[in-house]
Amino acid sequence: MAALLGTAAAAQETPWTPPSGQTNPWAVPAATAAPVAVSPVLTLGSPLSVSGGPWVPAEVLFFSAGRVVADYAWRDSVRARRGRLYTAADLQSDVQDLMTLGRFTTLTPAVYAIPGSPVPSEFSAISVSTNQVRVVFEVMEKPVEAPKVVFVTPPTAVGGVLLTPTAWRGAGRFENPGMALDINAAYFIGRLYGKNSYPDSPRKTNYIDRIGLWTLTADGKMQIQSETRFRPAVAVGGQAMLVFRDSPQPTVTAPGVSVKIDTKNTKILTDGYFVASKKFGPIRTSAGMMQGTIGNLAANMSEFLTPEALKFYTRDNTGTQVVSRTVPFASAFYLLKPDYPIGVEVMKFNGAARKPMLINLKIGRFLKMNFDLALLKYQGGYDLLGFFQFRYNHFPKK
Repeated sequence: MAALLGTAAAAQETPWTPPSGQTNPWAVPAATAAPVAVSPVLTLGSPLSVSGGPWVPAEVLFFSAGRVVADYAWRDSVRARRGRLYTAADLQSDVQDLMTLGRFTTLTPAVYAIPGSPVPSEFSAISVSTNQVRVVFEVMEKPVEAPKVVFVTPPTAVGGVLLTPTAWRGAGRFENPGMALDINAAYFIGRLYGKNSYPDSPRKTNYIDRIGLWTLTADGKMQIQSETRFRPAVAVGGQAMLVFRDSPQPTVTAPGVSVKIDTKNTKILTDGYFVASKKFGPIRTSAGMMQGTIGNLAANMSEFLTPEALKFYTRDNTGTQVVSRTVPFASAFYLLKPDYPIGVEVMKFNGAARKPMLINLKIGRFLKMNFDLALLKYQGGYDLLGFFQFRYNHFPKK
């Protein structure tokens, strides 16, 4: 085929127009490009009927918008070979094969006798032309659409659910034991609805109250056992949580007294933990234990769990505080898509006054936004909280 296209470069600047009166015998739509003047210096040759033949080709050319074009896929679809017989049936098959490429809206074939290029002697009695021919295809290419840009959301980090960790690393693709580090941020906006039965509480029902509590957590772990068909993955790690507010915690108001609580708006809570995780079908489950000051978190989420509230609302004058050093937890979540998790986690603050328990629901993507819910249940009441949460997998990256 390279020999057939040997003179294509010489005709690179040669415009071409189909000869007048020539038709396309195979019902392929004719090109609609505007006629271009033929160069007086170099012509394609004397036009021949495309329904004649056989011929002896010397070269094959493709024209588009009056210019010579070349594409290896087009060349490989053509049967014409230099120094071999080429019939009208071959030309018809070439047109059909080229149209199946799906690259053209129209295609018009033409055959030209090349002056001064006699056919080989063995074909002189067979060829309809005494000269070798130039096979030309005038094509109109389909417009090429620019590829659409697809924005792919990174897969969800499965190293943790909301506030609790798992034994997996990264996005769950790392099955061998190793190190991992997640950065987790949560913002508890406020209380959507709450109810309490404290004897001296001024209101038994509360709703749409501002909390403004931020938690920024660094969660580092080492997976010490990988997951198999029957055994869970196991990891040990630690968390350091910076807790701060963008608004003061609500005051405790009782008859004749109003106490502003939580004068220290920035705290650091820490814990060490172990956790085991196992997949049951598409559901990923985890259970573990935290040890440390993370048990003080519950008292920061509601003014009804502060020492002031317990003193003035429940008539407890013993200085009771809602603190815990042992927090068992469990979680389960399901990836509807790699970046679309839903799940639930439970944290129990063992030994703390009022027996608080925190249930977090990861349902933000289900609601078409990143807004999640938390239920803080304690002896004497509950608060339904709304919050945003973002987990970033820092290591391993993928």
